[in-house]
Amino acid sequence: MYTPTIEFDIPYAEFSPTFESLEDRVSSALHSLIELGHLPTPTEDDRALGRTIFSSGKATDEELSRPEVIVHIAAMLNEYDQTVVKSAAQLQTYVTNKLILETENPDPRIRIKSLELLGKISDVGLFTDKTEITLRHRPTEELEQMLRERLTQVVENGVFEPNSPAETPQLNVADVTGS
Repeated sequence: MYTPTIEFDIPYAEFSPTFESLEDRVSSALHSLIELGHLPTPTEDDRALGRTIFSSGKATDEELSRPEVIVHIAAMLNEYDQTVVKSAAQLQTYVTNKLILETENPDPRIRIKSLELLGKISDVGLFTDKTEITLRHRPTEELEQMLRERLTQVVENGVFEPNSPAETPQLNVADVTGS
C-alpha cells in the first residue's frame, strides 16, 4: 500500500477559485478525493465544522482543505436534496389523505370544498379551467372579396352596416356636437 507524503510548507495559490458557491467548491473537492480513491470517515469535530459551514453557506480555503469535512458537507448536501423531494411527495400524500377524510364532515360546506380541492389535484384534473379558442381560417381570395363588398357598400351608399357589434364605430361627444 502506498502512503502519500504531505508537505505542509507549500504556500496556497495566489488566485481565487473560478467558482463561488459552496456547492461547486465541495463538488470539485469531492471529485478530486474520489479520483485519488481517498474518502475518509469524518470525526465528530469534522461533522460539527461541516454543519457550521453548511448552515452559513461560507467556508474558508483552509476549512475546505480537510477531506473529512468535504465528505461530510457533500453528504449533507446530497441528503438535503433528497429530503426535500421526499418531503414534497409526503406532504402531497398527507394533504390528499386529509382532504379525503374531510369529505365525510357533517358540515356540507366543508364536504363540498374538500371534494372541490380533491378534484383540482393535478393527477385528477377534474375542475381545471380550460380555454378553447376556435380560429376560422379563410383563404386570401375570400377575405379580399369580403373587403371589396364592404368597400363598395360604403362608397355607393355612404353608409356602413357592420355585421357584428364589435364592428360598430364609436362616436365621440365632440363628433356629435361639432366642437
